[in-house]
Amino acid sequence: MQKQSNIFIPKYSFREPRRNLSAKVSRKNTERDFTISFARSYISQFASLHYGSARTEVYFSREIPINGYGIADFVALYFNPDNLPAHDQPQNVIDFIKVAKPILRAFELKISNWRKALMQAHRYRYFANVSIVVLPDEALHTASRFIETFKTIKVGLWGFSQGSGSIKQLYTPRPSTPLEPKYIPRAIQLVAKASKFQLSA
Repeated sequence: MQKQSNIFIPKYSFREPRRNLSAKVSRKNTERDFTISFARSYISQFASLHYGSARTEVYFSREIPINGYGIADFVALYFNPDNLPAHDQPQNVIDFIKVAKPILRAFELKISNWRKALMQAHRYRYFANVSIVVLPDEALHTASRFIETFKTIKVGLWGFSQGSGSIKQLYTPRPSTPLEPKYIPRAIQLVAKASKFQLSA
């Protein structure tokens, strides 16, 4: 069994009226724990999962809300630190995007309902370069029979074993321009704020 890391996975702070509702608390906690376990394993395995990528600087956050497109369970921001000048670092998100050419990956994690996960993950394509559904082994087996649907709408499909920490990539789409590029700065700002990465508007 892989030893769990003590990496802290930050969460963007925002008002959530749904937290006042007591229904499905146990399922929500289960999916929250699944998300945190995946995030820790993903961060520790990043180099092997994205072997050869020059974007080695990574910032991440849980529960990033983008108005109209839902709340992504886990979002990771990647860029090549060599693209940033040693002096005169970009001080705002627009300059950062121009210079660093970052990539945003948004993950939707579900315990069982892969169809709902697919619909939610597709919405993340409006602000993320890559959107991926992550499921436990049993749900992954069922969803894998519909892999062509995932490929058609360019949403990735991964599996995660919470016990072993292993991550299985069934399909990973190549990064592409988000469907609504105007939301990229906002998504980057939220991840940066949660990660204490200093970028102004």
